[in-house]
Amino acid sequence: MELIKNNIHMNVLKKNMVTTFYVNHEGTVNEACPAMKSIICHKEKALAEQVCVRNNQLVVEGNLAYEILYYPEEGETVHGIEGETMFRETLKIPEVEEAEARVTLEVISASVKLIDGRNYLYKISVMAYITVEQLNDFQSTRVVPDEETMVMDKEIEVLETVANKTEMFRINETMELPTGKPAVETIVWKDIRISSLEPKILNHQMELNGALSVFILYLPDVENGTEQWYETSLPFHGIVEMEEAEEGLISYVDGILHTVNLSVEMNQDNEMKQVNLSALMRLDTKLYEEQKYRTLVDLYSPKKEIIPEFEEQKYYRLLVKNQARTKETIKIDIDETKGRILQLCQGTARLQIENVIAGDNGIKIMGKLIGEIIYVSSEDKNSICGQTKEVPFEHMIDAEGITAKDQYYIDWRTEQITSNMINGKQVEIKAVVAMEVIVFREVRERMIQKIREEELNVEEVGNLPLLKGYVVQQGDTLWQLAKKNRTTVESIKTVNGLQDETLRKGEKLLIVKSCQ
Repeated sequence: MELIKNNIHMNVLKKNMVTTFYVNHEGTVNEACPAMKSIICHKEKALAEQVCVRNNQLVVEGNLAYEILYYPEEGETVHGIEGETMFRETLKIPEVEEAEARVTLEVISASVKLIDGRNYLYKISVMAYITVEQLNDFQSTRVVPDEETMVMDKEIEVLETVANKTEMFRINETMELPTGKPAVETIVWKDIRISSLEPKILNHQMELNGALSVFILYLPDVENGTEQWYETSLPFHGIVEMEEAEEGLISYVDGILHTVNLSVEMNQDNEMKQVNLSALMRLDTKLYEEQKYRTLVDLYSPKKEIIPEFEEQKYYRLLVKNQARTKETIKIDIDETKGRILQLCQGTARLQIENVIAGDNGIKIMGKLIGEIIYVSSEDKNSICGQTKEVPFEHMIDAEGITAKDQYYIDWRTEQITSNMINGKQVEIKAVVAMEVIVFREVRERMIQKIREEELNVEEVGNLPLLKGYVVQQGDTLWQLAKKNRTTVESIKTVNGLQDETLRKGEKLLIVKSCQ
């Protein structure tokens, strides 16, 4: 008798962890740019390019890009510089010898110190959200029995991994500065973020619909012109070819802007007002399928000796997939040493998660919501200013039945951001924090992995009574009684006139041995 085995592929989530590391960088202002006098604001973005897990260590190699908006030593017009630095960091991951890891990096704090007008020192703190996975093949077993073999199987639900991959999606869009805005000479600051992303799984394709929030601060192409800015939402649409994709699959897609480039061209009126955006988005994509399998639980024969060998098998099933949204507000009091606010150029917000606790039918997310503004102050000189504020964030995502032992992925972003001046001393930022969670429940069961047949012990079988009475005990099943007494479930039901397999404690049964 031969077992039939089904190999089921699963990506087992081994560990979720958060850790922090630091990057130091010495930079120099390019000779084409004026020397720095004072920094208005700066922003940083960290990306993991290569990740390797081995011997309880994770090595992450990446790139840290930054922008600095500043006032020069000479003149009163703002300038901007961009730069980047590579880093290689080794992090400890206990109890993980070798696996695959997904690392999302977020800058949680950064400071820039001017050494002189041409040189500066960057100190950056980076938070790493680490997910360690391991490909695991789970085996469900079946057997084609002969007429003398009794088989018990059961149906199990397994969340099978169909795809776990990274795709790159290029966005190429054009925007036109509106009438009334002067033409562009130089873009000195840009802030482009994903404001919405809606993936849809089709047959062999993934359809993407979303939007980018775009803000630019630029110097106009007019003599003695003051700084100008433009903010808009730029929708995008596209198709990613994906052979494994099928309609109806469960998806989890995390999109990260990898690189963004802006260029300015003349429009039909020969004005430098056409802004071309080229961006590369990394899509960490997971596709799952809920499958039902019949798997062998037990077997025996009244007329021969069949010995099953059990092994504990581990598989995962989907517990819940849920999306949550919450409205948040940040009020920023303007630094009065820089004057009152006259105009608000940009207001935005981002979420920084610091801790996640699973349990009590939900996942509690804790961290900070960070509001950032660029504005024009009432000061005659150096009127472009920047300011930030952090407020505590806490939200519970519903996940019925979840426990601390369950595994999960979480993705988040801020969207529908609006900002308004309340008065000359305060700005209000409103944002929707969108979160998505997918939770897995680990199931462990003893399952048959091998069977062997041996000669029947004639003496032992002969000592069993041909006919015996039995009083049902708590927990008895017809299968157990039939297997123990060398008979079949159907035989016990027939002899005792049972309509189903339900037994009651104290019930009297007549059991007839099938093997003579």
